[in-house]
Amino acid sequence: MKGQAQIIGFTLLTLIMLSVTAIVFFWANPLIERSNNINEVSRMESNLRMLDNAIHEVATQQTQRSINFDIDKGFLRVKNNATIEFTSIVNLPSMSGERIVVKGYNKTSGGSCLNSSRIGVVGTDTSSCITKQGAIVYQIYFPLLNDTVNNECVGIRLGLGDNTGAGKGKHSILLTYDYSNTTAETSCPTINKPVVKIDIT
Repeated sequence: MKGQAQIIGFTLLTLIMLSVTAIVFFWANPLIERSNNINEVSRMESNLRMLDNAIHEVATQQTQRSINFDIDKGFLRVKNNATIEFTSIVNLPSMSGERIVVKGYNKTSGGSCLNSSRIGVVGTDTSSCITKQGAIVYQIYFPLLNDTVNNECVGIRLGLGDNTGAGKGKHSILLTYDYSNTTAETSCPTINKPVVKIDIT
């Protein structure tokens, strides 16, 4: 009889502990997942800043550089010759919304960061911008800038390598100075655009 009471007591104690653990897990799991998603978005923003800096280095020094780029939840792609886009697949509030500038001088809707049809001004606008729309879409954009001192427009352009997109995994991005493009764009008759070729493995 005494042995049965101990077994029943131990079983009840075990069930109570399992119930408490399950309640804590189901209550805390969404908070842990949300925290992990916020950390992932912050890490990707930091990686995009690193990629932006590396592209500038390659364009100005006419060199080659490789950087590591890890993606846990999302996709990276070269959208066009002036834009790199990262789309995240995290579950966070504010998944959509107004596009804002997280890196760049002119943060107004009329500025060259948010208005791709506008040509910026050297010394007033930045040579690249990182924008964010909600918690899901980041872009690195390289606007054209009017250099009034040298009477020309300047801007980094992206060349396409063998692979210009990547999903989940550990990747290496090879950045290579390709050539200086002098093809006129918009209202710029004289133009100097260093082209950086991007290849993602």
